[in-house]
Amino acid sequence: MKKARYILAVTVLLAFSQCGKDDYAPSIRIEMGAFFCECIGNCSYTFEVSATTQSFQVHEWCTENSTVVRSCSRPIEEQDFQNLSNLVDWEAFNALEEVIGCPDCADGGGQWIEIARGNETYRVTYEYGNPPALLQPLANALAPLQDSLSASPDCQ
Repeated sequence: MKKARYILAVTVLLAFSQCGKDDYAPSIRIEMGAFFCECIGNCSYTFEVSATTQSFQVHEWCTENSTVVRSCSRPIEEQDFQNLSNLVDWEAFNALEEVIGCPDCADGGGQWIEIARGNETYRVTYEYGNPPALLQPLANALAPLQDSLSASPDCQ
């Protein structure tokens, strides 16, 4: 009986010690990009958003490791990042196929969204301008931020 009381007491103490503590919420990073592999010059771009920064890069060829021809970054408003974060459903995103449709077939271009959460990263690539329904709200929210940054005088 004493052992049962001891176990109960420890269990209750542990349960109450967790009250008021925030659940662990890993930081996230969101990237969106596009590529056109049948082009000459400025064939791909990446737009990255973290809790504090947004950055934009244009690459000479259709691979992300090609020469960067234009690059810029600036702080992101906390509310903008929170709005984007609220659109991320990690489990549903992670359940999507890595490649959807036929990205860049017949030189139609391809796009991707990559989300890093803690030390996990997952990317979904799809046909240019045709994100899966689950990603449409996130793609729509990222686009004006990307357009604003890429059009800024610091990014020319």
